[in-house]
Amino acid sequence: MRVDHYAYSSRVRVVDPTYKAGLALLVILLCLVLDRPTVGLVAVAWMWVLATWWGGLPALTFGRILLAEAVFLLLTVAGVAVTVSTTPQAVGWSRNLGPLWVGCSPASLETALRLATRALGGTAAMNFLALTTPLVDLIDALRRFRTPPLLIDLMNLVYRFIFTLLESATRMRTAQESRLGYVDRRRGMASAAALATQLLADCYQRTHRLQVALDSRGYTGSLRVLPSPYETDRGFLGLASAVVATMLAARVLI
Repeated sequence: MRVDHYAYSSRVRVVDPTYKAGLALLVILLCLVLDRPTVGLVAVAWMWVLATWWGGLPALTFGRILLAEAVFLLLTVAGVAVTVSTTPQAVGWSRNLGPLWVGCSPASLETALRLATRALGGTAAMNFLALTTPLVDLIDALRRFRTPPLLIDLMNLVYRFIFTLLESATRMRTAQESRLGYVDRRRGMASAAALATQLLADCYQRTHRLQVALDSRGYTGSLRVLPSPYETDRGFLGLASAVVATMLAARVLI
């Protein structure tokens, strides 16, 4: 819900979503193809600047989101950098821990660094897109690119039910807490199981009512909605060119 709040209040919310999606995909592609730590860091810097300066997002908010993802990425690439074996490594650093040897080599550290920066650059691009473009605008862009209607309808319904079920789950938990449903571990587990069961039944009933409502309105397999008006940002092409040029320069010069 916080992501949607920032997306709908972004200064570039009215800009054509195909522009923003194209820029994000281009940055991800360059991070994968160029494959240099400096390229990923340049991508992170550009996405941060565009999200805050162009999109109006608070700088600390984007930084906190990126920091949480960076911690997850570091924990993931730790398995690439560190090797556990029964014999010491011939190259690099190693330490004996009982019957096992834990170590790392310059090659594994370089591989882990490339993987982390490349993934972080792509993640920053997706953060920029998610925090400046509501999902309804992305769905509208997919419709213009002739995406199968069934896929678009599923995205619309799933997106709608996320908030509906979240609201239902919040009301159920509030009712349980008012009846001391989580006073101890045993009652908490029983209350959580009851909540999940009731939420599943509520989801089934809601989907049945939704299907009846659609059929009563002449649903023929496609949800038709009016397209939203978008604006064309004249400075977007210059920004995209600057992003691509600096990423290429980071690959060539550093």
